[in-house]
Amino acid sequence: MPKRAVFLDFDGVLFDTVKEAYCVSMVALDKAADISGVNLDSPHFQVFRELRFLVGSAWSYYYLMPLVDEKLKDPSLDAEEAFRNAIQNQSPAWHCVFEEKFFEARRIFRETEHDVWLSLIAPLGLVEGLRDLIEENAEKFFLITTRDRGSVLNILNAFQVGFWEENVLGNEEYAAYSSKLNIIQRLTRDRKIEESLFVDDFEQHLIACNTIDNLIPIQALWGYVAPEIKEDNSACVLQDIKNFIQGKNVRTRN
Repeated sequence: MPKRAVFLDFDGVLFDTVKEAYCVSMVALDKAADISGVNLDSPHFQVFRELRFLVGSAWSYYYLMPLVDEKLKDPSLDAEEAFRNAIQNQSPAWHCVFEEKFFEARRIFRETEHDVWLSLIAPLGLVEGLRDLIEENAEKFFLITTRDRGSVLNILNAFQVGFWEENVLGNEEYAAYSSKLNIIQRLTRDRKIEESLFVDDFEQHLIACNTIDNLIPIQALWGYVAPEIKEDNSACVLQDIKNFIQGKNVRTRN
């Protein structure tokens, strides 16, 4: 059987982290002093949750947060268009500073308020179905995420999800290789992987990876996706992953 690998995203695919991302963003933007100062019952957070699907990397929160304020003032605002315009007119120097503050705020929360920080994160349905499969086939499973690797490993350990540490690639690898496409291409070349499956909720990552030979891209529609396409297809995706690991055919979804 050809050598196979499953590449999985983290936020929105395995774990619901929207509360944590909001708290960290608020502190990184000096809108709150710490987690206790963030109101997760506010309309502001509810709009943030609705627009979370626009974000692909941590620096994007720098542009999303002002958009949340605008959307609250004008509910008719086309958020997707406004976000695209903000990104096109981006100021990399500013959002890079923000990203550094974002990861630093998360690190401080994780180290000083670990239990509170972890309480903001919840496993999604796919995790329970995958736990045994990953344990039995750990060499075939990779995490490809824009999240910082330290927090990923901490969460995986807390929820007993047994990825090999060397198969977890986070924000440092993403920064070094510029895209998930480049990371996956490097892994398939270095590990001599002949066939692969990639599950992500962020459509742009999946579209980019369509250029990789013998890779099946599947969108996690239960994750952070536009409201009009959101649905829980996790049972189907879990079966696809099981079939793929067993060498059976999987229907391309994208």
